[in-house]
Amino acid sequence: MQYHGGFALACARLLHRRACGIDPRDRGCGTTIVVYGSMANGQVVLITTELPDGRPPVRSVYFVAEGDPARAAAIVAAIMAPNERVEAWGPLPEAAVKALGLKPGDFTHG
Repeated sequence: MQYHGGFALACARLLHRRACGIDPRDRGCGTTIVVYGSMANGQVVLITTELPDGRPPVRSVYFVAEGDPARAAAIVAAIMAPNERVEAWGPLPEAAVKALGLKPGDFTHG
């Protein structure tokens, strides 16, 4: 990239401020505040099925549109068999929940 006397950087900052809804004329006070409305709007839930004949367990992944890990595991556990272990494995970003088309409380097999 060629150096343009800081012009490209100034344009990038201006575009970023406008995209974020920040008044481009506001110079601020040197303090940055970041607000995270919801880091995760869902959970990845792992299902482990113990097989009766001694074979290795089978694992399945479900994506649940529930931010609370315990509640997400309970939603999926309601339809699982007694030989299946349910555990919330980690957060699922809000963008992924939207991309999967899940509504609050919905889930899908991964």
